[in-house]
Amino acid sequence: MTKLLIPALAVGMLALVPVRADDTPLAEQMEILNDSYKAFRRTDDAAEGAKLAREAQAAVVKAFAMTPEFVEKGGHPGGKEVAMAAYRKQTAQLLVTLCEIEEAFVAKDMDKVQELIGPLRDAKKTGHDEFMEED
Repeated sequence: MTKLLIPALAVGMLALVPVRADDTPLAEQMEILNDSYKAFRRTDDAAEGAKLAREAQAAVVKAFAMTPEFVEKGGHPGGKEVAMAAYRKQTAQLLVTLCEIEEAFVAKDMDKVQELIGPLRDAKKTGHDEFMEED
């Protein structure tokens, strides 16, 4: 009986874990993007870097159609339409940059890869500042 009770209690406890605000489909895509970014930023393997850039691109394509929770709640000062136009523009620009990074990896131009990767940190900060609620 004890063998059955412990797993049942464990499963029951999982149901009590609150859903975090960042556990959204958009946050999941951004996590994939972030993981890919961290990995391709450090790799010297051009084929691996190109693969990681494509993974990041796929996450960005999925995120493009999503609405940030902050915007959905009406938190953006410009309103939802203005915010979504800006969000889609920034997301599209990110996709272009990720495609350029993939091209640089394919060409084995690691200097170009690093040149393109550099501004991504600032782009992340800009996007988060505009489309995420402050903690």
